[in-house]
Amino acid sequence: MADKLRELWVWMNGEHVGVWHRGRTGSHSFTYERAWLDSPRVRPLSLSMAITQDRTVSGEYVANYFDNLLPDDDQIRRRVAARFKTNSTDAFELLQAIGRDCVGAVQLLPPDVQPVGFDKIASEPMSDAAIEQHLRGVVATPGFGDDQDADDFRISIAGAQEKTALLRLDGQWRRPLGATPTTHILKLPLGLVGGRRLDLTHSVQNEWLCAQILAALGRTRHHHR
Repeated sequence: MADKLRELWVWMNGEHVGVWHRGRTGSHSFTYERAWLDSPRVRPLSLSMAITQDRTVSGEYVANYFDNLLPDDDQIRRRVAARFKTNSTDAFELLQAIGRDCVGAVQLLPPDVQPVGFDKIASEPMSDAAIEQHLRGVVATPGFGDDQDADDFRISIAGAQEKTALLRLDGQWRRPLGATPTTHILKLPLGLVGGRRLDLTHSVQNEWLCAQILAALGRTRHHHR
């Protein structure tokens, strides 16, 4: 049996940032690429993963950083695993499949794959009906999004809430293709939560209302549509 992939390369805007390594015993380490240290855009992936003299960070900080790029909810992770036919819901396995568009302009790719298309916009327009189908597909089993080619939609969004992301360009919603990043996160209602089945079916409206209250109080908040 072929050995499992144990390295994923991390890229930002076409620059090789470093290598995430998973050991045979489940250990995790990340080594910053030398060229990244000379880049004018150099920065650590996270405050918890500071760039050290030997360029390598090991242990739970590495595991936690990459795990937090994924959805928190186990059910969502299982749907992702089912769609992309991964061996488990392990963070390394899932990000190997869907790590092409992560927060912070991060891309995770196998060692033999070069980032392409990150500097171009490739997309297709979506009608209201197509968006509706896509949103319904987000919570469908075993899907992750709608029935589009899995190769064209490999995003990872953290958090406990069901969500997806699309591209908004020239006033139109579009489906990003290839390495084209998304611009907007679309959240779905939480529904019934926990053992006591707390009704949060209006969680999206509640979040919108809270944003309006913050705006009325003069506080900075993200724009909601």
